[in-house]
Amino acid sequence: MPDPADAACDDPACGRRGEMFASMRRALGAAHTASCPPDVDELGRATWTLVHAVAARYPDAPTATQKIQARRFFDALGDLYPCERCRVDFRADIDAHPPALASRAALSRWACERHNEVNRKLGKPEMSCALKDLDERWRKATTHARACAFDAPRD
Repeated sequence: MPDPADAACDDPACGRRGEMFASMRRALGAAHTASCPPDVDELGRATWTLVHAVAARYPDAPTATQKIQARRFFDALGDLYPCERCRVDFRADIDAHPPALASRAALSRWACERHNEVNRKLGKPEMSCALKDLDERWRKATTHARACAFDAPRD
């Protein structure tokens, strides 16, 4: 994956807020940054959270329709993702390694492998793709239950 800070891309989805909006932030104050377009890091975190959450809640025995919808979801990410370099890279990755749609376990591992592929390209540490670890992080959260506040009242 090319460097996200590549000067050839002037879209906010390709840059990092710290670099792109530094002078604007100084002029407007730090409180204004919440209204800025998401940068590549924010998009990445949000997208991987969504991808892992979708995989964690995918059925153990999906119907044909659910498999088609899941494939469409990942194809849409590969076709519509706001960061062009990220989109092209993800599209190539899912073309080479199509989503494993046979079960929740298969899709969860596939999502983790795709995430780790990006992490390797970015020089970030890889995560465990063991299903028990993925379920703990994205499905059950028993270790992190207090932080997740599942028992907190909801509006």
